[in-house]
Amino acid sequence: MQSWSLSQPNGLSSLINTNLPPPITKDNEVQIKVHAVGLNPIDYKLTDWGYATWNYPQIIGLDIAGVIEQVGKEISTFKVGDRVFGFLDPRQAGGFAEYVSCKPDALSHIPPHVLYSDAAALPCAGFTAWIALKDKLRLPPKSIIAITGAGGGVGGFAVQLAKIMGLTVYAIAETHHHQRLLGYGADAAIDPNDNVGLKILELTEARLLDAVIDCVSSKTASIMSALIRYNGQLVMIADQFQQIPILATTKAISIHEVALHGTYAHGTLEHIQHLSMVGEQLMTLLENHQLNPMIDKIFPFSELPQGLNYLQQNHHQGKVVVSLIDDLK
Repeated sequence: MQSWSLSQPNGLSSLINTNLPPPITKDNEVQIKVHAVGLNPIDYKLTDWGYATWNYPQIIGLDIAGVIEQVGKEISTFKVGDRVFGFLDPRQAGGFAEYVSCKPDALSHIPPHVLYSDAAALPCAGFTAWIALKDKLRLPPKSIIAITGAGGGVGGFAVQLAKIMGLTVYAIAETHHHQRLLGYGADAAIDPNDNVGLKILELTEARLLDAVIDCVSSKTASIMSALIRYNGQLVMIADQFQQIPILATTKAISIHEVALHGTYAHGTLEHIQHLSMVGEQLMTLLENHQLNPMIDKIFPFSELPQGLNYLQQNHHQGKVVVSLIDDLK
């Protein structure tokens, strides 16, 4: 099978196109013929970081969509021919290959008329946005939220899901993203180079924000924390605080973290299976045309490194996907 492997953790230049035998499928696994993969910032970061459990050359890639071709004898939840998508365990061989074998606990179904490319766009970014809003914040309708880095995958899905939840949403992203984000329903779009604090004060009539989802950096999150009202909440997506920016016993802000890639290493089976439920919920929204997969560009499998470079250079608007098999086949 064709695959993209990391020869060593030394960046995108260390990705090599390799022809390997398909993976052996264990009794508690399924084998998936991969039709499309979604690209995420964590993918190009892992080409630099590596992973403690990897043996090089290591196939990488976390977001997949495809068809089950083999089912281990212990599996009863899926069958050969099922169309599935999911977020893979980063400790194991990844999805940048024609076939991947994995435990099915985090897999979700793809309805017959949904494109594999659309399904592959969902897992990492969509799951992260869902967990931030539904599991962490749990805001009631009409709450006011700001989302930084709204032009990217997590931010764009967060804008859409927040509007579905009935929230007032201020999307913070560069100006060239604004038309798209307003099209997703954002109540206002703010350029981060503008006076964001003043804009938020004007929009909220000095009431400030109930919550912030930060998809940029701890520096951005620290700045945004000053715009959160008493008893408000902050979700960290891209970074962690080295030092809490708000003094204790002042604004009583609750700070959350979403670390999807830690689910397999540090979570229980219940946490892993929760990803399957999240996938089913997101797919229902996608199927009903309530959620836009935000696909900016689709690269052929032969150009996967170029797709990661396109993502790393921050040229994208929304999601970047790689197609192995034409969606019409």
